[in-house]
Amino acid sequence: MQKGKVKKINANTGRGKAKFGREGSLLGKILGEIGLVLGTLVVWIPIYYFIIGAFKERTDIVKFPLVMTFETMSFNNIVETIEKMDFFNALKNTGAITLGGLLLVVAFGSIAGFALARIKRKGFKVYYGALIALMVVPFIGVLISLIRLTVTLDLYNTLWAGILIQAAWNLPFAVFLYTGFIRALPKELEEAAYVDGCSMFRVYFNIFLPLLAPVTATCLIRSGISIWNDYLLSLTVLNDSYTPTLMVAVQSFFGDRNSEYGLAFAGILLASLPIMLMFIFLQKYFIKGIAAGAVKG
Repeated sequence: MQKGKVKKINANTGRGKAKFGREGSLLGKILGEIGLVLGTLVVWIPIYYFIIGAFKERTDIVKFPLVMTFETMSFNNIVETIEKMDFFNALKNTGAITLGGLLLVVAFGSIAGFALARIKRKGFKVYYGALIALMVVPFIGVLISLIRLTVTLDLYNTLWAGILIQAAWNLPFAVFLYTGFIRALPKELEEAAYVDGCSMFRVYFNIFLPLLAPVTATCLIRSGISIWNDYLLSLTVLNDSYTPTLMVAVQSFFGDRNSEYGLAFAGILLASLPIMLMFIFLQKYFIKGIAAGAVKG
């Protein structure tokens, strides 16, 4: 009789623990969802603030920072910003630097990644380690040397200076991704090509290059955002009035005594649209490339 009672008590205790576990799990999920919502709001409030600020007058931005109505909405900031910041000239310069830098990053990064992943030599391992170490070097630490180098090569205040420096600075991360991605690909793909008489460069162009779309999209987005949003290099190496970039042009709306917040917000919005569109179209490849390139790198 006593044994039956003990078993019944133990069974009830087990059901109580399971019920408590389910309730605790549900409470954890609810708290997690609340945390995600609050985190999202913290991130989106500044974005919402400058988006609506791009369509409001200066007085309305100060009086009603987070409120926008049809009565206060205006497109004057957009029109005035395009004229004052010489938007299309700045867009041309920024686009040239970004496209040129990305072309060099993808071309040399993919070739270097292919060689490091497939050619087993001790020197290549040392080179790969040195290249990865460069990823932790702060840009500000080499800025003076880069300025002197551009002056020596007669590239100061030219778009080529921005293209070459941005390409060199983003290459280590690109090589890291390409190397990890190619290492994950089966070797049977190239072995069959070698048997058919293909050279190493033909194997790269005909077999591997078409398979590199995900990691290439990752490099384009990651490096493209970095180059497009660059301010420090553009301010120091491209400080000529004829070669402004978008970020430098937007900075001109902020002064020591007076700042045109409405124009600055409109400039930020216009400067962000191209890179946002690129991310929207390539985001699925971005996630796939990050996962595939970082696992075995």
